[in-house]
Amino acid sequence: MKFLPENDTIVALSSPLGKGAIAVVRASGRQCLAIVNPLLKKKLAPADARRALFNEFYSSSPARIIDQVVTTYFREPASYTGEDLVEISCHCNPLIINRIIEALVQSGARVAEPGEFTFRAFMNGKMDLSQAEAVAEIINARTRQSLAQSIRHLEGKFSERVHEIKNDILTYLSLLEINLDFSDEGIEVLPPEVLRERITQTVRRVEQLLHSYDYGRLLQEGIKLVILGKPNVGKSSLLNVLVERERAIVSEIPGTTRDYIEASLEIDGLAVQAVDTAGIRQTGDAVEAIGVERALALLPSADIALCLFESHRPPGPDDEVLVEIVREHREEVKFVLVLNKADLGVDPAAEKALEPLALPLVHISARTRRGVDDLKKAIKKQLFEEESLESEEIVVTGARHKAALERTREALLNALGAVEQRSTEEIIAVDIRLALDRLGEITGETTSEDVLNHIFANFCIGK
Repeated sequence: MKFLPENDTIVALSSPLGKGAIAVVRASGRQCLAIVNPLLKKKLAPADARRALFNEFYSSSPARIIDQVVTTYFREPASYTGEDLVEISCHCNPLIINRIIEALVQSGARVAEPGEFTFRAFMNGKMDLSQAEAVAEIINARTRQSLAQSIRHLEGKFSERVHEIKNDILTYLSLLEINLDFSDEGIEVLPPEVLRERITQTVRRVEQLLHSYDYGRLLQEGIKLVILGKPNVGKSSLLNVLVERERAIVSEIPGTTRDYIEASLEIDGLAVQAVDTAGIRQTGDAVEAIGVERALALLPSADIALCLFESHRPPGPDDEVLVEIVREHREEVKFVLVLNKADLGVDPAAEKALEPLALPLVHISARTRRGVDDLKKAIKKQLFEEESLESEEIVVTGARHKAALERTREALLNALGAVEQRSTEEIIAVDIRLALDRLGEITGETTSEDVLNHIFANFCIGK
């Protein structure tokens, strides 16, 4: 393993760098007290476990005070890492932080690798692998909704669901193996039709989790939203309304936006990266043409695109360029049609001209904010066809988890095929055991060292 050996003591800053009142330096390992105590005025003892003590921290040589600190000792196994751990809360000055870490290293500790504290927690059974990944998710969460889901994962809700599925599989696998043991006596504990139904039920449970991934991915990673339309149709005004501040320059002069502008916002708990693009039209202006090309280049990576037209008049030649783009890309991109400038009136011919596209259509006025809430609802509905996903307590947010569940389903379907073909119990059992191994990859029971190293390398140092 990358982090071995585990018998040494590691140290790192656990709070963010920068100016502030307090910083937390964390040391963890079997020799933790032996390394930390010589540097403290008040020595820590087992009786001090979980007590915050006002203390003084000294350099080792020469012995000079570095800072007044608060020390908290967590005795194994009742600590984050499952081993002896000391947290040193000092003043948040980089000079002080670096001197404390330097003194601990000189006394026998070493600087921790990224994610090593959480890795030790995983190795010591304080959490499983999916819970360890949730730690990073919580740190990186951008909305309250994604944070709430990450906390559920850290609490073990997702792991519980995986273990429930695993226990189901173990139940009929054990019965299948009893069939194997008593095959010579002609005793059949688990008839094929019962086994078929049990495996089918498990496949449904796995697919239910897989079905939540698209929502979970967008919840965790955020949505990329592209705003398209001809010049002066109100794209920049709409971006400003969504962001709720003047992010883009708004002008009556067509072609004001020559390149795309990005802004972050939130729609009902979902993080959104919105992109206001240059006006889409046929143009002989070289600079404007580059802006149009860049706008189109954004489409393949977009989760959804808003196509703006004018509400008070039918589409013109420039609008037809956008209509053609929608036709070309509708298979790989989700679109919502937006009829803007409803405050200037509504021409039924405008809506009728867009009907052949058979896409969601919303009337709005970016100037007066009329219809903007309806637009947000249309965006969510187009992204998530099933509104019930929002009420799901557990959703799959990681690509690694999704891949493991897909491999679990594949193994179970192979076992189901073997049952239907009346294969021997030995052949059926091989695929069922493989399904268990694939599930174990989620919680870390059967995960390779390379995967573990990759997961924890993406953590910040000190966590």
